[in-house]
Amino acid sequence: MLRRRWRLLAIIVVAMLTMVACSDVPRSSRPEPVSSVGGEAQVGGPEIAPHAGDEPRAIVSGFLTAAVSSDARHSGSRQFLTADAGGKWQDSTVTVLNDYQVQLPSTSGNHSTVTVTGQRIGQVDAHGVYTPQLKGGGVGDQQSFTFGLSLTNGQWRIDQLQAGVLIRRADFQTFYTARPLYFYDSTETTLVPDLRYSALKDEALAQWLLSQMLSGPRDALGQAVQNEIPDQDQVDPRRATVTISNRTVVDVPGALQLDAQGRQRLAAQLAYSLGTIQFSAVMSLSDGGKAVSIAGLGNVFSTLDFGSIGPDAVSLVPQGFYLRNGGLIASVNDKPVVGPLGAGAYGLTSAAVHSAGTALQVAGVHNNDLLIGTQPGVLTKVTLPPGELSPPDWQPHGSDVWIAVGTSIYGVTPERKTFLISPPATLGGLPAGQIVALRFSPDGVRLAVVLRAKDGTSAIWVGAVARSGTTVSIENFEPLTPAGLVVDDLAWSDATTLLLIGGAKGAEPTIWAVQSDGSFLQARNATGLPRGLQSVAAAPGMPALVGSAGPAVWTQEGGAWASPTRAELTNGSRPFYSS
Repeated sequence: MLRRRWRLLAIIVVAMLTMVACSDVPRSSRPEPVSSVGGEAQVGGPEIAPHAGDEPRAIVSGFLTAAVSSDARHSGSRQFLTADAGGKWQDSTVTVLNDYQVQLPSTSGNHSTVTVTGQRIGQVDAHGVYTPQLKGGGVGDQQSFTFGLSLTNGQWRIDQLQAGVLIRRADFQTFYTARPLYFYDSTETTLVPDLRYSALKDEALAQWLLSQMLSGPRDALGQAVQNEIPDQDQVDPRRATVTISNRTVVDVPGALQLDAQGRQRLAAQLAYSLGTIQFSAVMSLSDGGKAVSIAGLGNVFSTLDFGSIGPDAVSLVPQGFYLRNGGLIASVNDKPVVGPLGAGAYGLTSAAVHSAGTALQVAGVHNNDLLIGTQPGVLTKVTLPPGELSPPDWQPHGSDVWIAVGTSIYGVTPERKTFLISPPATLGGLPAGQIVALRFSPDGVRLAVVLRAKDGTSAIWVGAVARSGTTVSIENFEPLTPAGLVVDDLAWSDATTLLLIGGAKGAEPTIWAVQSDGSFLQARNATGLPRGLQSVAAAPGMPALVGSAGPAVWTQEGGAWASPTRAELTNGSRPFYSS
C-alpha cells in the first residue's frame, strides 16, 4: 500500500509540473514534438545542419535542436539562419520550456512562418543567472514564438526570430551545468556561491566564468558580498584570460598591486570558481604574464589550500538532534542530553543548537516564548513582541539567534538584546501571513524562510543578509518555489541546495530538492518514508533527517530512508543539526 501511495503521489506531481495547455495548437494537423538531443546525435556535430530541400518546419526544428550545442556562438544553429539574421541574432539568453512543439508552417511564395509553442519554466540571462517561473506548478502559460523564413538560393532559411535560445527542460538539465562563482561575505572570511548556467566547456567555459566574475555578483547578492578582483569596473574583460593546460593559469590585470592578504583571497576565489573545470585543479595567477606569488604557497595553489573558507566549511562536525517529550535528544545515540534540557524540563516544541567549543548554546521555543542558554545550564526567556514564533536558528560564523514573529524577523545577541532585521525597502517586507520556518545557508549569507500566506498557500522565500555598521537587513527577499507547491519546512543540505517538505495542494507532502536560485526543483527519493512528513534537517556532508507524524524520525541511508536507531520507529520530532 505504501508503494501505491507514493506511485499515486508521483503521478500527481508529474501532472502538476508537466501539464501542457493546447489552446494554440492547430486543429488541422498534429504538431511535431521536437525530441531531446543526445545518444546518437552529436551535439554541434555535422549531422545537425540544414539539408537540401528541407521544408520550413524541418529548418526550425533543426535550429532548435542545434541550440543545445556547447559552441560558444551556437555556430550549429546559425547554419539555419540567413547571413543577415545570423549576424544579428543574440544567443546570450536562454528560455527554458517544459516542452515545445513546432506547428505546421504558413507559406506564401518565398516567405513562410512557423510557430513554436511551449510553456516557460524559467530563463537564463546573459550573465548565466536563472530566474524560475513561479506561476502554478512552476510551468507557465502556453506561449508562442514566431519564426519567419525566406527562400535563399532555393533553400529555406530563418530570417526573423526573437533574441535568445529556446530549449526544452530535459535538454537544459542535460547540457547546462550549474557553475558557482564565488564571492566573499562581508567579513571576507567565507566564500559564497553564486550559481550561473552555461553549456560551454573547458577553456571557453573558464573564460566566460572569469568575465562574469569581473561583472560581479548577481543583483540579489550585490549588497551582501565582496569581489576580490582588483578594479573590476575598470578592467577590460578581454585582458583577463584563462589558459588551461597541465595547470590552469589565470591572468588578472592588477593582481600584482594587491597586498599579501588580497592576493591570497583572490587566489581562493579563483580556485573555487575555476578549479572544477578540469580534473587537475592546480592553478597559477599572473598579471600581464608576470607570476603572482601567494603567501605560503608560491605560485601554485588549489582549493585544498583554502578549505577553511569554503562555503560548506565548518569548524566542528554538525551534530544531529531532535525533540522527545519536550526534551533535547542526541541523534548519535538516541539519548537525552545531560541536565534539565534533556529531561524535558522546558517542554520545547522547537530548538536550535550552536556548538561553541565544548559547550552547546541552545535556543528553544516553549509556549510561544524564546528561551536561550548554555547546555547543561539554565535557559532564560528573551523578550520579543507578541505573536506566533517560528523555530529559531543560529547564524553560521556568528553568535546571534534569529527567529520570526509573524512575518517580522528578529536577531538576539549573546547579551540577550533583540534587534529587528530590516526588510528590503523595495518590497516593504513580506506578504501577510506567518513565517513557519527560518534557516541560514551554511555560509551565513542567505536566509531562507517558509512563508505561509493567509490563504493557506506557502512558499520558500530567500534573501541576502547585508550589514552596514550596526544595521542588518535582508536584501532582495524573493519567492523561490512555485505557488502550486505547498511547503511545510526546509533545510540547507549545502551552500546551494535546499531540501524541503511539501507537495501539490491536497496531495500528501514528500521530500523535494531545489537549487538556491529556484532551478532543478524535483521530488527526491522517498523510499522507506511513511505518510505525514512534517519537517526536514540537513547539513553539509551529513545525512538528511526527516520528522513524520507519530512522532518519528528518519535518516537517509544510501538510496532509502530508515529509522536511525534501527528500531521499527525512532520516537522524536523536529530534527535539526547544530551550526
